[in-house]
Amino acid sequence: MFKNRKLGIAAAALALIFALAAVACSSSEPEIIEVEKPVIQEVIKEVAVPGETIIVEKEVVKEVTVPGETVVVEKEVVRTVEVEKPVITEVVKEVPIEVTKEVMVEAEPMAPLIIGQLNAFSGSLSYFGTSHRNSATLAADHVNRAGGVGGGSVVIVSRDTAVNPVQGVDAARALVNVENAAAIVGALASGVTIPVSTSVTTPNQVVQISGSSTAPGITVLEDDDFLFRTAPSDAAQGVVLANLALEEGYQNVGILYINNAYGEGLADQFTTTFTELGGTVSASVPHEDAQPTFVSELEKATEGGAEVLIAMSYPGQAEIYLREALEGGYAHHFLFVDGTKSVEMFETLGWDAFEGAMGTAPGSPGNPNKDAFNEAYLNAFAMAAPEEPFNAETYDAVVLIALAAAKAGTTTDSVAIRDALRDIANPPGQIVGPGVNDIALALKLISEGTDINYEGAAGPVDFDENGDVFGPIEIWQVENGEFVSVRFETP
Repeated sequence: MFKNRKLGIAAAALALIFALAAVACSSSEPEIIEVEKPVIQEVIKEVAVPGETIIVEKEVVKEVTVPGETVVVEKEVVRTVEVEKPVITEVVKEVPIEVTKEVMVEAEPMAPLIIGQLNAFSGSLSYFGTSHRNSATLAADHVNRAGGVGGGSVVIVSRDTAVNPVQGVDAARALVNVENAAAIVGALASGVTIPVSTSVTTPNQVVQISGSSTAPGITVLEDDDFLFRTAPSDAAQGVVLANLALEEGYQNVGILYINNAYGEGLADQFTTTFTELGGTVSASVPHEDAQPTFVSELEKATEGGAEVLIAMSYPGQAEIYLREALEGGYAHHFLFVDGTKSVEMFETLGWDAFEGAMGTAPGSPGNPNKDAFNEAYLNAFAMAAPEEPFNAETYDAVVLIALAAAKAGTTTDSVAIRDALRDIANPPGQIVGPGVNDIALALKLISEGTDINYEGAAGPVDFDENGDVFGPIEIWQVENGEFVSVRFETP
């Protein structure tokens, strides 16, 4: 029989070595890495075999003797047979190791995302300036710790508006034209936000998100969809405040309001709702931003028999006229709004004089996202976030711009960032929140092409066609030297 031919293929060990080299952010030179290709060997081994195998012929003679008969000789012959033995062969084909040079390039980080902040470090809203700066800085820090936008850093550049429209416009121009800001956060005051939009951001096609401008007029402003806000309109706060005044038993009220888009819009909405519900506004008196005294305005606001004075101003003015109201006996009962919900102002005036007084402000009930923001603020600045409005909204505005930039794949094209805002803020999409871990997840999902829906520290930030968001209004009260939330209402 023939033995089966055996063919063995021996393969060399397969090894693919990758070397990752860190590339400095400032370097544009790619790292060259030598990669050894695997070697495959086909082995042929020839085995020598003796030429032939001979089977020896044997001759056997058998003699058989039969009595009385002839002897018969039988011969058995085995013939010579030539048998070929198979040659066992292993084939060997040696392929030389091929060493190639492959370019392993780490993507160069994007340019920094420069976000300008219009803040109030002086003027009647300076009470809120530090906390809003901190909130914006905290948001940028969280994005950077989460990996940044395309590996690039988020940079906050703040400028002071002094709550003055002219200075605010000048500050915005500097942020856009000198600092090259791709987006603007702010301003705090609607009376600054609106002229900045009409004179600077909209003409220059730079997206602007205010975390605290609540004037109803912003909704209908011709801004080519470049103006957004993370705080709800005072169209909602005015309704809730009117219902609160009646609930507290006030039928006749006097209003002192700052003479700008914020004060006028809130006063108008309150008056419309309050009178429709049967109440009387005996006087609605505007005042200017900077005045040494407000006695004349106080006399007008209270001379019609008002049972309560509603302070629709900023702390810089309200601190003066509230003291004058108490000292001159012009009013003894007060209602407040978001603009006058200031810890510093009440500490200066004395909490006891306003014990039990109530007010309204855009806000949301306690939730994990808000709690996470408060904890992060405390850890970052060694102080609790003030129980004042719009700090979380400012934080959200910065995060939204960063996530939109990541979605758009740019840190400099403001139009593209604007166009991506609703994609990352509105449903559908995987819900992500504030904080380093959630922002890192959001950036990862965006890089993978997965839709996200950012739910902010202040609550949902689903932008409508006007760039507005919808949210509840907090009813708060002065109690034992602090602000206490009573409840939240949605008109």
